[in-house]
Formats: sequence, structure tokens, C-alpha cells
Amino acid sequence: MRTFKKILIGLVVFLVIFGIAGFFIAPAVLKPLIIEKISESLHRKTSIAKIDINPFALSVTIKGFSLEDPGKKSPFVAFDELYVNADASSSIFRRALILKKIILTNPYAGISRKQDGTYNFTDLIPKDKAKPQPVKEEKPFLFSLNNIQIINGKIDFFDEPRHTSHSVREMNLSIPFISNIEYYLQEYVVPKFSAIINDDKLELAGKTQPFLTSRATSFDLNVQDLDIPFYLNYVPAKMNFKLNSALLDTKMKLNFVMYKDKSPSLVLSGNATFKKIILDDLQKNKILHIPYLSINMTSVEPLVPDIHLADIAIQSPDLVIHRNKQGEINLLKLAQKQTEKEKTTPKETAAATPAKETGLKFRLDNFFIDKADFTFIDDKTYKPVNIHLAPLQLKATNLSLEKGAQGNIDLAFTLDKKSEISAHGPLGLEPLNSNLALDVKNISIRALQPYFTDKVKIDVTRGTVSTAGNLTLAKDKKNELVIKYSGKAYVNNLATIDKAQSNDFLKWKALSFDQIQTGFNPFFLRIKTISLNDFYSRFIINPDKTTNIQDIMSDESKKKQGEKESSAKSVEKKQDKEPSEKPVDIKIGKIMFRGGKIDFSDKNIKPNYTANMLNLTGSITGLSSQDMTRADVALKGNLGHGSPIDIAGKINPLAKDLFADIKISFKDIELSPVTPYTNKYLGYPIIKGKLNFDVAYLVDKRKLDSRNKVTIDQLTFGDKVESPDAIKAPVTLAVSLLTDRNGQINLDVPVSGSLDDPKFRVWPIIWQVLVNLITKAITSPFALIASLTGGGEELSFIEFDYGNAVVTDENRKKITLIGKALYERPALKLDIEGYVDPVNDKAGLKNEELNRRIKTLKLKEILSEGGEQIALEQIQLTPQEYEKYLKKTYDAGKFTKPRNFIGIAKKIPAEDMEKLLLNSIEVTDSDLRQLAERRAQNVKELILQPGNVDASRMFIVEPKILSPEKKDKVKDSRVNFKLK
Repeated sequence: MRTFKKILIGLVVFLVIFGIAGFFIAPAVLKPLIIEKISESLHRKTSIAKIDINPFALSVTIKGFSLEDPGKKSPFVAFDELYVNADASSSIFRRALILKKIILTNPYAGISRKQDGTYNFTDLIPKDKAKPQPVKEEKPFLFSLNNIQIINGKIDFFDEPRHTSHSVREMNLSIPFISNIEYYLQEYVVPKFSAIINDDKLELAGKTQPFLTSRATSFDLNVQDLDIPFYLNYVPAKMNFKLNSALLDTKMKLNFVMYKDKSPSLVLSGNATFKKIILDDLQKNKILHIPYLSINMTSVEPLVPDIHLADIAIQSPDLVIHRNKQGEINLLKLAQKQTEKEKTTPKETAAATPAKETGLKFRLDNFFIDKADFTFIDDKTYKPVNIHLAPLQLKATNLSLEKGAQGNIDLAFTLDKKSEISAHGPLGLEPLNSNLALDVKNISIRALQPYFTDKVKIDVTRGTVSTAGNLTLAKDKKNELVIKYSGKAYVNNLATIDKAQSNDFLKWKALSFDQIQTGFNPFFLRIKTISLNDFYSRFIINPDKTTNIQDIMSDESKKKQGEKESSAKSVEKKQDKEPSEKPVDIKIGKIMFRGGKIDFSDKNIKPNYTANMLNLTGSITGLSSQDMTRADVALKGNLGHGSPIDIAGKINPLAKDLFADIKISFKDIELSPVTPYTNKYLGYPIIKGKLNFDVAYLVDKRKLDSRNKVTIDQLTFGDKVESPDAIKAPVTLAVSLLTDRNGQINLDVPVSGSLDDPKFRVWPIIWQVLVNLITKAITSPFALIASLTGGGEELSFIEFDYGNAVVTDENRKKITLIGKALYERPALKLDIEGYVDPVNDKAGLKNEELNRRIKTLKLKEILSEGGEQIALEQIQLTPQEYEKYLKKTYDAGKFTKPRNFIGIAKKIPAEDMEKLLLNSIEVTDSDLRQLAERRAQNVKELILQPGNVDASRMFIVEPKILSPEKKDKVKDSRVNFKLK
């Protein structure tokens, strides 16, 4: 009993001493000790208001703790109370630290970043890095912490370089328990956290098993009105934009599990809502405004990666896409460009640690954009472009990157308040494929003209494009995009003017394309019908001889055209060496024209000339790029209100080798309107006349063969006018030579050549042929007549035997041709000039006189014998008779004769008698002139003999000299002709 008392007394004394030590002595000793040790270790003034210890409850309470922040009035760390309660029995029993309760009340932390980038706690971090010691495998320190609470915590963060501050208020943390004791490992730790961060409410609740291998964790993350721009200041990457406003609300759940035999699993689900997004560039220009954007996540597994979104909804987004004068697009400039070092680092890292890539799995059940407003501004064009899309509606369902998955898309928007555009249909992403019903109504061409008028200098004053059909997108086996479109298209009410002169250039009421089928990769085009109605075009020659076609071509286009022409030969050779490419596939069933008009104006000529082609109507049927096909051409119209135009034939302009077999006919074209041209270039106005022009072109295998038939009827010139540009030649003579007795000029001008010859041009060749023909009519009229009548150059003269004026049978044929030419060309007049050869014709006349005397003797003898009178030309002499009458003529001659020594005339040979007789005959210039006149007269009479040429049109002209101008291989003994 006494022993029990002693033990009881001793226990009471121990408890009293233990209580006194715990309640009074320990707090008094620990308080200064703790303050001293913390102050020495952290080099900061530390204060503690009070320490309470309950030795029996095994609890410690520290009140009024404060750790000074040097240079600051506010503390670095402080709290009102820290309460810790241990469970001694459980700790002994489980050989672990077991705390029943930990409560931290009103904690505070003041963190600041200085101007030099250091923090107010930088000096607390050890500068010397200790060498790592080998890790020894030890049993983990066991613990169980229960009822952990942080009540009404506060944190202030002062960012001096950015002149900003952040605050955390009403921070509360509750963790029922956390333990690594094996018994508790299967139990979930269920923390709850809430705080107001910069006036934004954050709630986090969940459960976790932090000390199991699986680390199984589940958290609910709730954020309300999180100010995103406020935190973007701490993103290390430089951004080329300014996020002025963006609020984030979340109601999300996070689940994490770590597996032994596979990759860990991280799954996010829930909703994230962005509000009041205002994104501008650094110059404060609007880029993107979104009042509301909601993302509902079914499951997002970033470690797989596998993303399944229930829906994305965007309300009233306002987007501005801007391309500046340098061609930079604002959206592409938002991200900072990588440096060369940054570009190479990922590659080097990848090379060092190759990893197997896993394809992204993505599913989006619903995507919706409502009342969008998109603006595209382009300052790179010569004139800024502003395209406005509003309102825009987009709805997409079941979008997925799963192979073969099909979703749907429905898009509709208004372009520039006038054009309605919509597209809807199935859409697949992997591989890309779609079949969209497309409907485009009344897109204004004028709004888009800055994209082409730098190449073609025209101003589109009006015009719209519309189309309706199906657009198909797909990927082929080579993963290349294949595009197909089928439907119809219209270009209506087009009107354009050239910028240089502000004249109408091209316009039409309606251009339609019916049953279009086209595609890319490979390219093909099939159109059933193209119709062009009420079209108008204008061609102008300017005062400086340029044309309005040249005016609308940009300098770059002109340069390219010149380079193309100069390199035609080299290109041809190159094409010969290169393998032939697969021909394009183009088929057009029919092209129809109706109500066309083409105006031609020449402002270079004075007065100006104007012509109109009206009522152009017709069709081209069966166009195809296949080599063997031929399209039928049938076009009709009028020049002015009367002269018909007819174009017919077959063409194949789309084939590799151009083919054309075309006949073009212009009928009854009045020529008096072209007087400005004839005044300038011919020096005569046209009083009247009509032109018929028939052209036949055959182009086959790059070769052209054309026949150009020109008929001018009743061409009549007025009085001559002075013009410095007029041809210096007798134009009226040329016209008279070319005009037949029906008042028509008929010319046939054939042209042939190779289209591959860069110098070959059809119309310049035709013009040159006509000029050469007129020149020939002026310079060599008889050569022209000879070509028209079948003769040759010799029609300009008639040759005679020496001393004779009789026209030979051969020359009679030439005279017949001349007579025919005069008959066919009633306007022509003919001068006839007779000439002689003074030497040879004098000898010829002597021979003719001797023959006349000899034949006269025979005629007298015939008459004396009772014979009939005949012409001397009909008398024929035998050699014996010739010598007989020569002797008589010699004997009767009164000239000095050879005699013998007694004075009697000697007998001499016939040759000597002829010589003496010829020497005795005298021929004067008068005789020669008469011979020339007889020759001219005989020719005139032969021309007049048929009776179809009026004698008043022919004149015998006495030449100034007896002998003509010398001609090679032509006698001087001749008659020359001159046409007038």
C-alpha cells in the first residue's frame, strides 16, 4: 500500500513538474530560442507574440509570428496562429509521426520581385551547391497528418519591374488527412482549396492517393472570371499582340492515374468558357473580338493524345485579317519568329532522344459559330481592298480525325451586304474528303478588281458572278488533293472601261455556263453550253497609233509578251527535245453568241473613222482538246446596218496542234466611209464603191494556207487632195488597170507559211501583197495585164522586121491580148508610139524598094501578056526570075556602072548588081519617120479591127526621136504602148 502511495505521489509530482515545465517553462525557453535561431539562419528579424504548449494534450500553439522583409513595412511571412496537436499513443504504436490536427490561421506571405530580377527570398537560397551524395535506400519516414487546415490565408506579390501586384485573399485549404502509413495508403486524400486570386474566385476539390504507386488523383477545378491578360505578362515568350481582355470560367474535372505497365493516364473533362476576348495588335488595331466562347470537353487525354470535345460554341466573333503593303498578314505575325538557334534546337534534341510519335485522336461532336463578322483588308494591292463577311453562320457536326469518319458542315454568310454564299454537306478529315452543295449569288467583280487590274488596266464598273453546284474534295493515293466541281455559273451585267481613255471596253448582259464539270489533279473541264448574250466590245486606234488593247496591258504583261515572241524559236526547239506532256481534257458542247456588237474607232486618221459590227449571232459546236475532233463554227452579223458578215467552218483550237478550216465573208461594204484613209494614203476621196471580202483559212500541222479574195465594185474617186502621206504614183491608173469592164476589181491573194515562224503574220503579208500589186500596176502595168490575160512582159511593145510595117502572125496574138485588156478595162486609154532602127531599118527600106522594083517589072510583063492585076506582095519570084528582073532593073538604073576600056557596061554577078542597086537607092529620115507612123497605124487598125474598142481611147503619138529607149534583147524597130 505504501509502495502504491509512493508511486502515486511520484506520478503526481511528475505530472505537476511536467505540467509546470510544459505550460510555463518550455514556452518561456522555446520562444527566445526559436526567435534567435530563425533570425540567425535567415538573417531577418523574427518575432513571436506567444507560444502555448499543452503537455497533456500534446499540442503546441504559436501566435503572432512575423518574419521581417528588409526595407519593407509589411512582413515577409506571418500568421496569427499555428496549432499542432500530436497523437502520442498512435505515434508510439505505429512508430510514425501522427498529428491529429494542424491549423494555420490567417497566414500571410509578402513576395516581391526587384528591379534587378531577384526576389525578396533570393538571399535565403544557398549559393553553394553541395555535391550530390549517393542515395542510400532507407525505409521511408512514416507519418500521418490529419485535419490540416489553412484558414483565411493571404499572399501579396509585388512585381516592381512590371509595376504590378497580385493578391490572394480568403485562401482556405482543408485536407482531412494525408499519410504514407501502409494501412492508410488505400484511403483517398480529399483536399479542398478555395481562394480569391486578384478578385477571381478559384475552387479546387478532389481526392488523391499520393503515396500509392498509381498516384490516383481526381480534382474538380472551378475558376470564375479569371483575368487571362493579367497573367500573360509572365509568359516568357515575346508576343506581337495585346490581349486587352479575356475572362475564363471553368468547371472541370481532372483524373490522373499512374500505371506500372503502361503510360500514365491524365483525363480532363468539363467546361471552359472564355468571355470578352479582345485581341489587338501592338498598334492597337483590332484583330479579334469574341464576346463568348464555350468548350465542353467530354474527355481530353493530353498524354495519349486523345481529344473528345462535345461542342465548341463561338458567339458573334469579330475577326480582322489585314495584309500590309509588304505582304505580311497580321495573324501570321502574332507569334514571335524563332531565332536560328531556336529553330535548330528541337531538331538536335529530337536527334538525341528519338521518340515514337503517336497520332492525335480528335473528335468534335458539334462546332458552332453564330453571327460572325469577318473583315479582310488588303493594302498590298494598288488600291486597298476591304471585304466584309457578315453575318456568318457555321455549324459542323461529328468532326473526327478517325480514318473514314464522316461529319457534316453547314456554312452561310453574306459578302459585302449583297452576295449570299452557302455551302453544306458531308466532310471527312482523315483523309480529307467532302461533297459540298455550293451556292454563290452575285459576287461583285468590282470589289475584287484590285487583284487583276494591275495586269489588265481596266475598270470594272459593274458585274456579278454566281454559281451553284457540288464541290468535291478528296485525297488520292499519293495524298495529293483532288478537287472536282459540277454545276452552273453566271457572269451577269458586266461593264468595263479602259483606264487610259475612260472608253467602254467590254460589256455584256449575260454570260452563262451550263452543266459544268471540272476538276484539278488531274485537270479536266467539260461544259455543255456557254451562252453570251447582248455583248459589246470596242477597238480603238489612238492618235499616237497605239490601240486600246495596248492601253489595258500592264508594262509587265507587255514585257512578258515581248519575251515570249523573242524566244519563240528557242521554245519550239526545247519542246521538240522534251517528251510530250499529257494533253489537257477539255470538252465544250456548244458556245452560243447572240446580240453582239463590236465598235471600231480610228482616232489616228483625220477625220476620225468609225465602224460598227452589229447583230453578231452564232455558235461554236463540239469544242474538244482531242486531236481528231473538229468544232463547227457558224457566226453571222452585219457591218453597220446592211453589210452581212458570215463566218463558217471547222476549228480545233484546244488540241495540241491547232486546226482551222474557216471561211469568212464580208459583203456589200460601203467604201465611201473610208475616205479619211484614201485621202491620207492615196490622195483621193472615194465617191462610191463597195467591197466584198472572202477569206479561206486552212491551218493544219502548224501550217497556214489562206486565200483572200477581194472584190471592189464601182470604185469611183473624187478630185485629188493634197496629202504628205499619199503614195507618189498615178493611183487612178492603177485603179483603171485593176478595174474590169463591169466596174469590178478582183484580187486573189494567197498566203501560206508556218505558225512557228515568229516573223510570220497573216495580215501584214496580205497588206504587203496588195501594196506590191498596186505598185506593179503603176510601175509595170503591161506585166499586170499580161498576168491577167495570159501574156507576158512583151505586151508593152510590138517588134517589126527591118524596113517593114507589116505585123507578123505572132505579134497579132499579142495585139489581140492588148485589145482584150482594153475591152475589159474601159477606163484605160492607150498611147501608140512607132519607132525605127536608123541603121537596120534604112537597110531594110532599101531592100524593100529593090524588091518593089523587081516585082513591078514582072507585074508589067504579066499585064502585057493579058494577065490580071495583083498586089506586089502576092507576086512570087523563082531564083531564075529574080536574076532576070534584077538584070533589067540594073540595066535601067541611072547610076554609075562598071565599064570596060571601050566604055561599054561590064557584065557583073548578080550579087554585085544588088549591091550597086542598093547603094543607088536613097532613104531619108522622112522615109524612116513614115515607116514608124505606118507601123503605129497598122497596130492601131488591128486593135480596132474587132470593133469592141472605141478608137477615141487610142492615140498615135509621134515620138521626139526616131529610135526608142534601148531594151535588152529587144529591137529598136518596134511600136511601144503606154496606158493612161
